[in-house]
Formats: sequence, structure tokens, C-alpha cells
Amino acid sequence: MSVAERIHETGRRVAVLCGGNSSERDVSLVSGAAVAEALESLDVPFELYELVENRLPEELAPSKHLVLPVIHGTYGEDGGLSAELDQAGFVYAGCDQQSSVLCFDKFATKAIAARLGLPVAGDRLLAAGELADHNELTTQLGSPVILKPRHDGSSVGLHLVDGPEQLESVREDLLKTDYLAESYMEGIDLTVGILGGKALGVVGVHPEGGLYDYKHKYTAGMSRYDVPAQIDAGVASQLKLWSERIFAGCKCRDLARVDYRMSSTGEVIFLEINTIPGMTPTSLLPKSALCEDISFKDLVLRWIGFSLNRITQS
Repeated sequence: MSVAERIHETGRRVAVLCGGNSSERDVSLVSGAAVAEALESLDVPFELYELVENRLPEELAPSKHLVLPVIHGTYGEDGGLSAELDQAGFVYAGCDQQSSVLCFDKFATKAIAARLGLPVAGDRLLAAGELADHNELTTQLGSPVILKPRHDGSSVGLHLVDGPEQLESVREDLLKTDYLAESYMEGIDLTVGILGGKALGVVGVHPEGGLYDYKHKYTAGMSRYDVPAQIDAGVASQLKLWSERIFAGCKCRDLARVDYRMSSTGEVIFLEINTIPGMTPTSLLPKSALCEDISFKDLVLRWIGFSLNRITQS
């Protein structure tokens, strides 16, 4: 029996939740529209909800809906949404509250990665408002230094600091929230999708200018992608093994995306894990799935399938 047939048999409709009030709202709306388009073409009964505020739509009912969250960033990935869904008794796809809270914390996730044997960059945690000294940072971490919010999406608020003036220019961001300062590795970005605990293909990311920030990630033509990545087969196998290890170690479920950085000499470091990655046909997770001949529509169906299994197990 197909996933669409199983959905019809349950009498439920898939509720695609997107939008929300976060720095990644616009991207989430695009993801939601792409998932909805796929569901429509697959004859899966669904409703698309574009959230304005960070709260569940009143029309949702646990007995009528199976939830597909595609709310990136805060509320979606920080555990807020999954906590509400659990409390209300919904069956939903993706990571639960515990793993969402953990993976949204880059500092905590890196600590787990290190314990699991994944290589990580040297770092220093900067509390909100902490007046970091450039000389002190570079003495500890080298130069340049990468600054990224401790709690936010993978490319939001990202800064490459290569001098005291640049550090001063981002002071306002550092006042708002905890930041993670990391040693910078020159090289390329690599990403591995995870589906049902199993690694998909490795995708290579080549942004114009070397830093895969929000602008390069979401502006057409500002990054080039290798699908699959043109890297040594042994390195690709190792990345897949590490990705499955961190997925399991963080108690994730259904799907995720794991990001790495690789130098020209082949040195690799773990960056982070994303529990609700972009879900458009051109996003990184679908690109990783394409490496394994899994189409975007099939990826969406498999994602729904995990939550359907939880209905039958409950």
C-alpha cells in the first residue's frame, strides 16, 4: 500500500506548517509551498498553514491531522513547536523536543560530536554582551575567526572576522545573543542528509567568496554545488559514518542534515546538525537524496511514512 493510500485509510490530512516568526520565515514559506506542491501532485490530502505567530493553528486536531513541520529556525527547530505538538497529542514528522533543543544549541552539539569522535574546530563561547578582545580571540583560535549565534539557523548571523575593525562592526549582534567563536578553516563546505538514520549522499558547496552565509545560501547564482561532492571515496564514507553517529547520538529521528568543512589537504571538521533543513527541490537535503536517486517527491513521501508508522504503533 502506498503512502497516499495509507493516509487516505487513516482518514487524516497532512498539515504542512511553515512560516512562523523567525529570521528564516521567508525560506520556510518557500519550503512549505514546495512540500505542498509535491503532496498535491501525489494525491495526498493536505492543508498548508502559513503561520504568522509562533503558535499552533486553532483548526488543527490530533484526530484529524498528521503534522509536517517545515518551520526553520526558532520555534520550529528549537523545540518550541514539537513541545506543543507533543502536549496536544499530535503525531508529527521529524525530531522531537529533546533532540530539537539539543541540536539547536551549536555549542552543546559540538560537545557531543567531540565525545563521539567527530573532529571539531577550536572554539570559545561568548555570552551575550561579552566584550570579546580581538587579540585574545586570535591568540586562542587563530585568524580569521568565525562568529555564529549559539542558537539559530546554520547560516543566520554568520560573520568572518579578520581584524579588530571587523569585530567592532558586529558588536551589535554580539550584544543580542550568545555567540560561538571558532577557528576558521579555509576550504569547502560538505553536507550529508540523513533519512531514517541512514546517510544519503555527500554534497559539495562552493560559495562565491568562501563563506556560505545566508546571502550565499539563498541568492541564486552565488553558490555552486557538486551533487555528489567530488571528494575521495574514503572521505565520503567516513562522513556518512560520522553523520549517522551524530544523528543517533543526538537522538534525532526521521531526517536531518549534517554539515562539515573540508580543507584543501583533506582535513574535515564537523559544523552542526539541522533538524528541519530546507525542503525545496533545490535545497541541500533534497540534493543529498538525489545522490541516492531519491526524488524530491519520494523524499517527502518517506518523511510522511515515518509519522504514519507512529500512528500504527500508538
